Amino acid sequence: MSEPETLTLEAFLAGLEPEDAARAQVAAARIDALEREIGPPGWIERNLMRLALAALVLFVLGVGGLIGVFGWGRAMFGLGGVTLMVAAFPALMLAYLWSVRGRTRADHEKMTLNEGHFLPHGGIYFGAANEGGKVVRIDWKPGEKNLREQVQARYDAATKARW
Repeated sequence: MSEPETLTLEAFLAGLEPEDAARAQVAAARIDALEREIGPPGWIERNLMRLALAALVLFVLGVGGLIGVFGWGRAMFGLGGVTLMVAAFPALMLAYLWSVRGRTRADHEKMTLNEGHFLPHGGIYFGAANEGGKVVRIDWKPGEKNLREQVQARYDAATKARW
């Protein structure tokens, strides 16, 4: 499979009608602003694997203490301590979800801008915090389901079959 064609934003806009190019330029500026707003990954995101491993160990020890497999755990930490151990993994997942909520909102907005201004012209814009955003050419025909719709259709089919 060959690499998709990558263009500069200016080269992509040159192939559009002036009105479409102007709207796409504004959308690209908004996508770039969202990239600057997002910033680099936070501490919890950079250390998620180590934190998840530690929280999972605490979770297993806590569950073992609750059901009696690790009776020494309940004796040493008490029921409250074992309950906190069980809560470590769900608490970490909630903290992670809380930390990426802004990034998720920005990603949804960027996808909406791409679907409205770039996808109909056969491209997807990948913004950059600084100069240098790129447009990747894609083979898409109007009326075809996009990736989000394809995944949702598969999900709907799988959950209907299961229930």
